[in-house]
Amino acid sequence: MPEERSQPAAGQNLPAVIYQNIARQIREGSCVLFLGPTALAAQQPDGSYRPLIELCANHVAKGLNLSPAEEDSLAQVTSTLRMRNLLSDTMIIAAVQDFYQKAEREAKLHPLLEQLADLPFKIIINTSPDDFFARYYAQAVRDYTFDFYNFRKPNPDPLFKFTENSAPLVYNLFGFYKKPESLVLTYSDQLGYVNKITGAQHERLPDSLLAAFNVPRFYLFMGFDFEDWSLRLLLDSLFKNARNNIQPFAYPLKGEPDAGPQAKVFFQGEFRMEFPKVDMETFVSNLLVHVQGLDGQSASDNEAPQAEVLILHHEAADEAGCAALLKHLKPLKVRAWTLADALGEGDQTAWIKQKLEQCQVVLPLISADFFDDKNPALPLIDEIVKRNNPRARFLVMPILLKSLSLDGTALGSLKTTRPLNRTPVFGEGQEDKHLADIAETLKKYIDTLA
Repeated sequence: MPEERSQPAAGQNLPAVIYQNIARQIREGSCVLFLGPTALAAQQPDGSYRPLIELCANHVAKGLNLSPAEEDSLAQVTSTLRMRNLLSDTMIIAAVQDFYQKAEREAKLHPLLEQLADLPFKIIINTSPDDFFARYYAQAVRDYTFDFYNFRKPNPDPLFKFTENSAPLVYNLFGFYKKPESLVLTYSDQLGYVNKITGAQHERLPDSLLAAFNVPRFYLFMGFDFEDWSLRLLLDSLFKNARNNIQPFAYPLKGEPDAGPQAKVFFQGEFRMEFPKVDMETFVSNLLVHVQGLDGQSASDNEAPQAEVLILHHEAADEAGCAALLKHLKPLKVRAWTLADALGEGDQTAWIKQKLEQCQVVLPLISADFFDDKNPALPLIDEIVKRNNPRARFLVMPILLKSLSLDGTALGSLKTTRPLNRTPVFGEGQEDKHLADIAETLKKYIDTLA
């Protein structure tokens, strides 16, 4: 990592070389994502975003008459309730659980979280008590492992493995709200937690997890309060034997205060942590551009696509379906073309003909709207169906987005239609499963083209 010590002004981009290095480390599975308490933020009625942990504290603090700053601290609120004997520990935990159960149904999280979940991190450390980040993997029907530390009753080491083919691990450091005995809420809980992770070996954090931090990696810390004393002890425990193997970067949520000068001196001196003056949203947006740039590099960088895919759909009616499919195709080594790429290229039907000569896979996204006379692909359907010959490197795979009979159409003669049994992708709440199955089918086919 270059010794780049100059800091850009707030809101400005980092040097491209830093983004490129981080993007490459992420792509290689050598970057760890730490989600701080303010990283999980939910949209408010006015369109702004507030950290869930603060909203939870406000929910539990009703009637305490605390200052605004105190009401935003879950540890302060829960400790006050306990000190004043207003609620038992069981009732405090129940109130926190009620909040997160409701948030699981109703909260609209910041979109950058889903964008982060699309990146190939091998290890995600979550310091909030929820599993909302892990749910992005479940919704995309992607393999992952979720686990958490229970400081009151530590479990045996699960013997985590971080190989090239292992599933991402989402690990909650401070418990999980659905397992109440694991939660770290009050100041007393924090002391008990610190005693456990720094105490007897069999009760500390899993050795297999700690061992992963001994390997040189990049670490992205997003949404942390670096003035919190407990964070210093936590990082000391995690990186006890790895001080020279880490390159951490810290990014605050937009609108949240930056780390103070004393905190910066500590974390820079002890952990070589960088504090770029770029907020989390700006950083993630720019990072995604560089990660996508790696995906689209030329063959000279050994990143050439294995296949080119042409997606044909009714742009006005089925754009959401197309976007959902593209999301599932991201992990595949393909270059996907849609009619949006034909803008400024003249006649769209002629553009489609040109792409038919270039692509190895054609995916018509079928709904009743697909057969609109204004669809530029419609005049070519007969020709496209006749060209279907997967063994000759040309696959036509109609994807039935919405319930519709294909009988009597040229597409109806194809046996490559997905989902199987011509069940529509949308309509039964199985969208992610169907799209994941389609992506897996395409991956198997594309692998045969190599």
